[in-house]
Amino acid sequence: MSLFDAAYCLDELSVGRTPDRTRLLAGALALHTRRLMGTADQSLLDAGAGLEALAAGGTLDLSEHGQARAAVLAALVRKAAEHE
Repeated sequence: MSLFDAAYCLDELSVGRTPDRTRLLAGALALHTRRLMGTADQSLLDAGAGLEALAAGGTLDLSEHGQARAAVLAALVRKAAEHE
């Protein structure tokens, strides 16, 4: 379980690919844990909401804008992971 898994998933989404299921679950759990600990800012909460929706069996059909947002969130999640 790692924020790096979450960043990987967001990177995949940003280029229109479906992330690996195992890493999706790990990434969603890592972001969920940060939320429960109270250490997640709004960007991490947004990323977590998207990954949790996918992990629960939902889909995200991202527009170009959505893919760009996923890329930004990936960078922010990666930055948070590097400071853990």
